[in-house]
Amino acid sequence: MPQTRSPLRLALAAAALAACGPAAAHAQQPPVRECGSAGVRECADAVLAPASSASDTTIPAAAPDTGRAPCPRIGSIFIDNNSVFRVGDPGLDPRFTRAYRLANRLHVRTREAVIRRELLFAEGDCYRPDRLEDSERILRSTGYLADADVFSVRQPDGTYDVIVETRDEWSTRLEATAGSGQGPGVELREDNLLGRGVRVAAYWREQQGERVYGARVGTGQLFGTHIDAEASLAHTPVGISASERLVWPFRGEAARWAGREALVRDERNFEYFVPMDGGLRRRLFPVERTAFDFGAVRRLGRRGRLTLLGLALAGERRSFPQDTLTPPEGSEPLPPGGGFIPGLEPVSNVRAVFLAGQRNVTFDRRRALDAVRGAEDVELGADLEVAVGRTLGDLSSDDDLALDFGFAAARDLPGNVLAGTRLVLEAKRDFTGGGGQAWRDVLGQVDLWSYWRPAADSRHTLVFAARGAGGWNMRVPFQLTLGSRAGLRGFPRHLYAGQRRVVATVEHRAYLAWPFPRLFDLGSAVFVDAGRTWAGDDPFGRGSPVLVSAGAGLRVAFPPGSRRTYRIDFAFPVAPGFRPGAVQISIGTSQAVGRTTVESDPQIDRSSRRPLSSSLFDYPN
Repeated sequence: MPQTRSPLRLALAAAALAACGPAAAHAQQPPVRECGSAGVRECADAVLAPASSASDTTIPAAAPDTGRAPCPRIGSIFIDNNSVFRVGDPGLDPRFTRAYRLANRLHVRTREAVIRRELLFAEGDCYRPDRLEDSERILRSTGYLADADVFSVRQPDGTYDVIVETRDEWSTRLEATAGSGQGPGVELREDNLLGRGVRVAAYWREQQGERVYGARVGTGQLFGTHIDAEASLAHTPVGISASERLVWPFRGEAARWAGREALVRDERNFEYFVPMDGGLRRRLFPVERTAFDFGAVRRLGRRGRLTLLGLALAGERRSFPQDTLTPPEGSEPLPPGGGFIPGLEPVSNVRAVFLAGQRNVTFDRRRALDAVRGAEDVELGADLEVAVGRTLGDLSSDDDLALDFGFAAARDLPGNVLAGTRLVLEAKRDFTGGGGQAWRDVLGQVDLWSYWRPAADSRHTLVFAARGAGGWNMRVPFQLTLGSRAGLRGFPRHLYAGQRRVVATVEHRAYLAWPFPRLFDLGSAVFVDAGRTWAGDDPFGRGSPVLVSAGAGLRVAFPPGSRRTYRIDFAFPVAPGFRPGAVQISIGTSQAVGRTTVESDPQIDRSSRRPLSSSLFDYPN
């Protein structure tokens, strides 16, 4: 439907303008609303709240005498749920009005009830500005809203009317991925089925060099509650991959309790690369894994300084049907040594996990960091988390203590620099070895990132990102590779293999405001990637020289202001040999580097036995 203002809203806008103007001071009747320091435009925009009069003014119920002043109350809540484009908005190009209307007709607008359920307040509640801020951030964190504004207007009777204005994302997408960090694949997804916030997707993709077909469905409001639920099922070359989870998340910084239950069954080949014939050859190693967890976390303290304590029960069973590598087609020769992988042991355990953490963060709204031009919520401050899990003897074949440590921090630095880091470490303390206690299955990853702009409103951003990852004393399959899948966009997917890796990137991004900035956002990127690997304990690994690549790409977001970014990059090797003709092309969604890409490395994840972590309950992050 075209998003034009109704006559009633236009009339209310005129009333609001009158209330904000100089003549309002001489009016013989009470003003329509108190706008405080708001300008005429801001007051006119707050037209969704009804005009008050002496006959219909609602007087809040008298609060009991507690010795404290009664809190102001929320009067009415108005939802202005806009579609993808606000047709008639002066910020849009009138030449594309038909295209805007066509896009809106093809899109099912988010239902008002869906938006209302995400709010942390209701009519009649105490008016708390922090609840409005958290609600706005929760709405922006959904995959189906491009932007959200939540603001209030004080009424003559002392209550506050709250206006919630949202704009939808284009939620139906056909996405292709290939190249840097991602294998080739295609996914058809709908993030807002029938305007209800339900996520559905069907996909084909290459994972660890094998074709996987699957589908998933999820919702953040299961049966109208705040339970976030998701289920997925995929077919792999050796079986199935299925998962389900139910999460009661922390909603906003004032939330006190969160809980989660999850179950995973994964049957797939582990992809190894071995040196043969002067290059790397792909070999397979079957792994079967079943895991579950459920637990709860409690927050203590005040906003901006929260302590987290929790308990969970987590279990895992991992087995290896064979201990030698096999060629993908079964006809190629085995690697040296027959492809035997030493040190592997099946895993079977159930452990009680204690969770603790400290969360000292605030949020700031920024534009065009990892989005082309959209608004993003940036977490500033520090998060620290620790999980300690002890195996339960009667339910486990292992006898160990699992340690999981995580730390993340971000802050503004002098000179218009935003910088941050994230560190994740996991390890097991084994109590069964004949030689005494020993740490094993040690996995670590550290990320550093920074953004610099000449000025806050500049169209140019310089991004630096670096990642180090490694594993030590592993008894489960583990290998890291160096190439385009690791972030070197100018090289083939896998060039070197080992158990330690470092990759760094410098990237310049620019918002072009061309050719049709009111139809879609277009940006550019110029970058240099560098990295190297070390063999470590990988029986098939070898160290690499420093590899360097350079290139350029485009970034697109639709509709304008969307946080969802599509990218295409062209890159070529620079060192150890300068080969501008050996261009590699990578496509995908989201930026290739930056603060929003500091999730767990996929090659770390496939070997990780990380127990349930308190960070899983932070929402939105």
